[in-house]
Amino acid sequence: MKNYDSIQNSLGYILIFLIVIAVHIFAVFLIWCGVRSLLGKTLNLPPSRRKWFRTRADVTQDEETAKYHARYYFEGEKFTSEIDGFTVYGDKAIIYVNRNSPKEIKEYIPWPPMGTEVNLACFFMVGIILFLDIIIFFG
Repeated sequence: MKNYDSIQNSLGYILIFLIVIAVHIFAVFLIWCGVRSLLGKTLNLPPSRRKWFRTRADVTQDEETAKYHARYYFEGEKFTSEIDGFTVYGDKAIIYVNRNSPKEIKEYIPWPPMGTEVNLACFFMVGIILFLDIIIFFG
């Protein structure tokens, strides 16, 4: 019976440790969102310019399958890729092309900055988390 108790205790400690780590990662995410919003920037970052090339693509729709295809040029060479799920503006789409393999494309949709009330709520939540940390660890 004693052996099972020690295993149960160690599993409990591991679970508590993982929950504490998850709460702190969430707190860092809240700080990230709050600071980026206060600066008036989008919450997510665009793809890196070193790896991805931003370009416009002509969009055509396949009549048989009703799927969209993007026709774009990269370094003077013409490429065509399927773009299901991308945002299409009429017959144009803004895409990011991988510089190493131009057949690979992706779309970047920016998350707009949050409002002032949401920023204050984020910082308040982080303050509560840090306050509870101080109470638990030093109290």
